[in-house]
Amino acid sequence: MPRMRRFSKAFTLIELLVVIAIVALLIGILLPSLASARRSAEQSVCLNNLRQIATSSSVYADENEGWSPALGVPWGRVPFWALVVQEHADAEGYSTRSSLVCPSASRINGREMTRTYAANVTGLAGAAGDRANYDTGFVHIPTWLVDRPSETVWYVDSLAAEITGDAPPSSRTISTIDFRNPIHTENRLGYYHGSDESAFDAGKFDASAHSHKEIHERWTRPLP
Repeated sequence: MPRMRRFSKAFTLIELLVVIAIVALLIGILLPSLASARRSAEQSVCLNNLRQIATSSSVYADENEGWSPALGVPWGRVPFWALVVQEHADAEGYSTRSSLVCPSASRINGREMTRTYAANVTGLAGAAGDRANYDTGFVHIPTWLVDRPSETVWYVDSLAAEITGDAPPSSRTISTIDFRNPIHTENRLGYYHGSDESAFDAGKFDASAHSHKEIHERWTRPLP
């Protein structure tokens, strides 16, 4: 009888080790799938955010004779585009849980963010030949003049990049991007998506949103 009990205990220990090994193996197999599922879910939220942001901006334009929210100045109040979006959602100020925040950006930056998108300011950035400068005065886009709205970027994922002068708080990324400017496209575009984080999401003027891996030539053309 004692021998049988010792054999039973040893067999139970072996079973436990086998179960642990199987669980470890399953975890190793499932972790990449779980990570992929998380990235996919985050991107779905991000794309939906961009649709909501473009829709809110379109509503503002409809109420203001077709003119978009301001691209830059006044940074801290309406009609600055991000605060127009918050106002449309009946929210006061910035929040970590709003359509202005891509969950992938919060995860990759390692902190809770309150704004992670930038407005397209191409052709309105004070360069030679630009009709305006978003950084020195109120600049609104006449949305009825936007050519091919389904192909033209309005808002895009952005990085918490360093800039000269006044910078946004660390919980907010850069809020403007000029696609003609290589410094902007290198340091401000947020590549948060895809299996290797090589893609960014962009919302268009028709309120659609898509993922991209490269900048299209059309985006470098000045906005009206």
